[in-house]
Amino acid sequence: MNDPVTLEEVKEHIRVDFDDEDVRIADFIKAATQRLDGRDGSLGRCLVTQTWKLTLDRFASEIAIPLPPCQSIDAITYVDPDGVTQTLAPSEYQAFALGTVEGAKVRPAYGKSWPTIRNVPEAVTITFTAGFGDDPEDIPEPIRAAIKMRVGHLFEHRESVVIGSGFIAETPDGTEDFVRDHKTWSF
Repeated sequence: MNDPVTLEEVKEHIRVDFDDEDVRIADFIKAATQRLDGRDGSLGRCLVTQTWKLTLDRFASEIAIPLPPCQSIDAITYVDPDGVTQTLAPSEYQAFALGTVEGAKVRPAYGKSWPTIRNVPEAVTITFTAGFGDDPEDIPEPIRAAIKMRVGHLFEHRESVVIGSGFIAETPDGTEDFVRDHKTWSF
């Protein structure tokens, strides 16, 4: 997977003209991107082209595909009443709103209906490709700017706290900000 910003763009943004910090800056690019991208990212969408699977217990009359923009529906499989996994022919369904930031949807093709499935968890799987594209220039500029700004912040503030004259403060992009999406409930 490509990054939404290049190392060269970020180095220009943070005014670094040497190579000693390239590995660290590349790590910061990955961290900043993960805060925004994919299922666990704060934007709830894919930035660069990637393949995902949506699993459902049953077919709905219309299925919303998560993580817009959806580029394509690559396959729909289901478990038939005999317990055999089948692949639905593309002529049996219609995908619409592909490539939109609002998100794609899938429903049976005109005059068709969804096949009968076995009543088991995750009986339906939709494999899809999502993202703005493979080239960093495909990603909206405000998102790219946000990533560059976050990398700049991480580059300047490598610790989670700032100590000044009479104060100690956690930086806005401190450790808690980076791990909050990875917390689980504990009982």
